[in-house]
Amino acid sequence: MANTLSLRQAKDLVNHTIDNNFKLQEEGKMPVAISFEASAGIGKTSFIRQVAEERQMGFTKLNMAQLEEPGDLIGFPQTEYECQIAKKIKQQDGSVKLEVLPKTAWLNAKQLDTMDKALVRQTGKTRMGYAKPAWVPSYNENGNIVLLDDYVRGNQQLMQACMDLILEQKYVSWSLPKNTTIVLTNNPDNGENNVSSLDEAQKSRFLNYEVEFDLDAWSQWAEKAKVDGRCINFVLTYSKELFEADDEGNRICNPRSFVMFADMISGIKDWDVPANLDFITMIAKGCFKDDANRFSQMFNSFIRNKMHTLIQPSEVLNDKWDVLQPKLMSTVYDSTGEWRPDIAQVIEKRFTNYVNAWLDSPADTPIKKVIDRIVNFIKEPETNGGKQIFNYELLYHMVKSITADHKNQTFKIMYDPTIAATINA
Repeated sequence: MANTLSLRQAKDLVNHTIDNNFKLQEEGKMPVAISFEASAGIGKTSFIRQVAEERQMGFTKLNMAQLEEPGDLIGFPQTEYECQIAKKIKQQDGSVKLEVLPKTAWLNAKQLDTMDKALVRQTGKTRMGYAKPAWVPSYNENGNIVLLDDYVRGNQQLMQACMDLILEQKYVSWSLPKNTTIVLTNNPDNGENNVSSLDEAQKSRFLNYEVEFDLDAWSQWAEKAKVDGRCINFVLTYSKELFEADDEGNRICNPRSFVMFADMISGIKDWDVPANLDFITMIAKGCFKDDANRFSQMFNSFIRNKMHTLIQPSEVLNDKWDVLQPKLMSTVYDSTGEWRPDIAQVIEKRFTNYVNAWLDSPADTPIKKVIDRIVNFIKEPETNGGKQIFNYELLYHMVKSITADHKNQTFKIMYDPTIAATINA
């Protein structure tokens, strides 16, 4: 897909848009809405929710396909009355004087009933307004994200009702709180999805980007979301075969359906027991479109190669080195003594993603533990007759990925002389 963003790039763009919208609103300008278009199930909603969690923002998701009429989105109509409002001013002699405010206010019947009748006088003018709908978020000092999910799956009436909301963040008589960013997600209008087309008047109200699946971003999300580690290993081994279309345009599954499958089989302990393996294959038939039986072949190969038993990244980080080292060596070298780059790559990627998720968490995360472990990896050939656990490319990816995502926490990594000499060589 040409001219598309990866999920990682899309996440960076959302963060920039939020920061820039804060600036625009401080300047009295309208914030910018942003839309992401991609195939179903690649993780659009998940990465936007992740941004909100990482920034401690409010997050409101409106599934446009589930809303039946405009009132569900914009609130229901109500009569509003123009009123002059007075406030009480206490005088020096202790008396109270009423001072009428220069601007009138539009109040509905419920608001009028709760106010002091002596302070409110109707002008006789009325208008039709809209009650603020229950989904509208409260003010959050860190801002809010309002996600219009599956926007083009909403009916045309809903999409028309959204036009002012997207552009001006208000609808007649109510507004979204300050520092709100509106994000839309869409499936492409390519004949494969039941979606409505967008005309130019709608498209001009937001920035639109195409997004493609990003294995690095997905695997990092999966580690943080505690997807079964065995299933993460499977995706890292067979992502192309699972998620990319063949020559006839068919694909086995998308990332969302795979996560459902992973959740379904996570409670099965021993995958290599024949009865369990048969049961997993049966579950897969309800999750994937696989007329050619490709999934079953891949999964059986995965089990035969013991990829589901690889050491977990928590152990790679936390185990004592004298315990961990022999486990790693016996894993990345086969019975003939050959180094297995495919296995080493899976272990490295999962370790890197685990460290990034660990650094994202509120738990105490001493960076020295990460530094010491990377130094162990680098020095291994010196202490083991030249045998490596990770080659230079994998070590480089590990260090660059960890330091790029958490600069404030990890700047000390590159100060370590062993790491600096290796990565900058």
